[in-house]
Amino acid sequence: MSGTIRPLWLFAAAIIVAGGALGCSHHNRMKDVVAAYDDGDFSKAASEMQSVWEKYHEDEVDAVIFDLEQGSVARAAWQLDASIIAFDESWDRMEPYLDIAADTKVTEEVAAAMTNQSVRTYRGTTYDRILACTYQAMNHLQTGHPEKAGVEFVRARKWQEDAVDRERKRIDQENEQWRAANNGDASKYDPESTLKSAEFQEKLDVAYAPMAQFQGYADYEVPVATWLRGVFYLGRGAPSDFEQARQCFSRAAGMLGRANGAPLAADARLASDLAVGASTRRVCYIVMESGLAPSRKELRIDIPLFLPGVPYVGAAFPQLEYHEAAVAGFTARIGSQSPTSTILTNVDAIVTADFRNRLPATILATLVSSASKAAVSYALYAGSQSANNSQNGGSAAGVLAVLYIASVLYQVAMNSADLRTWESLPKHFYYARVYLAPTGGKIEVTLADGTKLDPVTPDSEMVSVIYIKSVAPGTPPTVHTFGIPRQ
Repeated sequence: MSGTIRPLWLFAAAIIVAGGALGCSHHNRMKDVVAAYDDGDFSKAASEMQSVWEKYHEDEVDAVIFDLEQGSVARAAWQLDASIIAFDESWDRMEPYLDIAADTKVTEEVAAAMTNQSVRTYRGTTYDRILACTYQAMNHLQTGHPEKAGVEFVRARKWQEDAVDRERKRIDQENEQWRAANNGDASKYDPESTLKSAEFQEKLDVAYAPMAQFQGYADYEVPVATWLRGVFYLGRGAPSDFEQARQCFSRAAGMLGRANGAPLAADARLASDLAVGASTRRVCYIVMESGLAPSRKELRIDIPLFLPGVPYVGAAFPQLEYHEAAVAGFTARIGSQSPTSTILTNVDAIVTADFRNRLPATILATLVSSASKAAVSYALYAGSQSANNSQNGGSAAGVLAVLYIASVLYQVAMNSADLRTWESLPKHFYYARVYLAPTGGKIEVTLADGTKLDPVTPDSEMVSVIYIKSVAPGTPPTVHTFGIPRQ
């Protein structure tokens, strides 16, 4: 091979190296963290997570997702200072998108078309943003900074209010950007032809059928965030706070429906009574995070392109993977009270609703990206064949052949889905409430898998919280308590 060809092989090798780096998914980077987390070994998970976070949290593209993971994993290990630092960083990176900055960039869309969706900057989903602020609020309560907690609860509410219009506009904008990629050139790939293919739609229907069982909450709400804001205001103790607590509890109860919302409706009545001067009662809320939220895996489908010379090409789409191993609630007991927990938030449903809303744009983007790379490969192949058949075309044919091989290898390397999602979130939040005597007392908690916790003494404040984290049946849960200081 001539000296001209040799650098092209080096170019091809460089493409593969770059492709391999981009193809290293979030799930793979998190696997050691998740393995320890699954075992309930939060200290080991936090140690693994610290290493991952230090490596990636300055990477503009992936910083937010690793800030979120670091925040929740460090919190589970009760490393609250590290958790606060990580969630503060996530806020600094996401805050520009509150009312102001666009969630997408044209330059990123162009890059994604030639690579894959994982090159787009991860800016956080609506539930990421709300839950990050909610966790940070609890961090501040547990480290004795209730005023900072109040700021975080307000931020969580603002993210939710911002979400409705922003999410609708974002989805419409992304669809239009990708549909406009061909610029009206009829010779280019038309994604509508693939989307209308019965064969392709059947494959999608089978792959995404499990999502049908999940119904998200209206207007991108996260009930646990709204309810915890109500607990905060209830504990603060001023008449205006009681009214805010009532509104939060009523709103959260409406999200959960009649059965699961009944205890929250009772909280709303309690706040309403206190607002008009009823005697205060000591109350303790027991909250449990259980299981793991969905992660993502890769789904590969041969898609019809309806392009000359390229009838099909393999494409990689993200698919949710649900984790069923989770403790389904608990029972609390103190004196004559023995409430059984109800679901406060189904995180599976929230993640699924967000994923489903984004899926049409994701599918469209993946189709355009896969077709673009396949068309380039075919053009190089056809060019090499034409040059090879012409007089004095040997050198050009060789160059085109090497470029074709490089493009195919690049296409394979780049054929991967965006698997970034906040993997250390729980599957469900459960909740129960008990009233305490003025002198307090110990609360006995039995998890649904039969695990009996050591009797827990609540915080001495009028409103207190027992917070339990359980990853899977049989793994040791953690238990922490905190109170809401009165103003």
